[in-house]
Amino acid sequence: MALSLSTTRGRDEVTLVVDGREFRFFESLEVTLSLDTVSTVELTAPFEPGEASHRKLFLPFQFQPLEVLLGGENLFTGTVVSTEPSADANRSVVELAGYSLPGVLGDCAMPVDELPLEFKGIPLKEILPAITKPFGVDVEIRDDTGPAFKKVSIDIDDKPLEWLAKLARQRSLVLSSTDSGKLLCWRSVQTGSPVAALEGQPLVKVESEFSAQDYFSVVTGFVPKTRRRKGIRQPLQNPWLTGRVRPMNFRLDDIDPASAPDAVRAKLARMFAGMAAYSVKDLPTWRDPSGNLWRPNTTIKIKAPEVMIYDYYEFLIRTVRLREEADKQTADLELVMPGAFSGEIPESLPWQA
Repeated sequence: MALSLSTTRGRDEVTLVVDGREFRFFESLEVTLSLDTVSTVELTAPFEPGEASHRKLFLPFQFQPLEVLLGGENLFTGTVVSTEPSADANRSVVELAGYSLPGVLGDCAMPVDELPLEFKGIPLKEILPAITKPFGVDVEIRDDTGPAFKKVSIDIDDKPLEWLAKLARQRSLVLSSTDSGKLLCWRSVQTGSPVAALEGQPLVKVESEFSAQDYFSVVTGFVPKTRRRKGIRQPLQNPWLTGRVRPMNFRLDDIDPASAPDAVRAKLARMFAGMAAYSVKDLPTWRDPSGNLWRPNTTIKIKAPEVMIYDYYEFLIRTVRLREEADKQTADLELVMPGAFSGEIPESLPWQA
């Protein structure tokens, strides 16, 4: 059996495959595609405990292969990580959740027989496959990964995905996953080619979320002193917050001092992704006006004075959530300011009139 929705939408027909078998009739589905995290899937399906096939297919703690196909093409390739049945007087259902194949790197430590693991003078493009190979996860690199790291090592209790993401951030790169389940290393796109231009309420539902406590006036990176070098203090002023004392400091333990300015700039730029975010809710299709699937790492222009976007502003699409329920497809977009993941400070802010 396979989990698939019986529709005639052609290229928008969704098929789910669990453990190599199709299972028809799911009630709801949500696929989340992200610029800087691995893809995930959540779905709800009827559960018939008297059916032997259901008992076998929905066994918990089996980490079954899970695929989502769109129009016959891979949209998601991963693993079931959560199986939660529930029931009331009328019916029984099971909720499944899964992540893309690289998601295991975020749960586990490195296999013991791979440790200790240290890299001297090795670039990120060579570190990535060395870390993922023991887990059977392939890597796709779409952008230059920059200079080699002087010396980095992964500790026995480090989560590989978090450890790799830290290295990627120092090169203004992000880690995600491909539709086929590879670990994806890439750089966020530049502005200038938005996939759509939308106006807010009442035509489109737009929401904002601000976090003032994650906003700082100056960011300083500290390279610790060693017997061979002096300590380095590398500050960078936030041009959009002057006259306020809100410093943020962090350590730069694993990089060459010459790379400190770029690492600090990347840290400041990412601050703009955490302090202000916008979302576009309930778009009535999975596709943009050109007919392409909504995708992270593209840009979109939004004008929504009701949420303090007073004129058209070009945002980076960080996350796309694709939902299917009752034969209806909708999409949500999560947006951040451009440059947040590429080490660039915004040239303007959305709320500037």
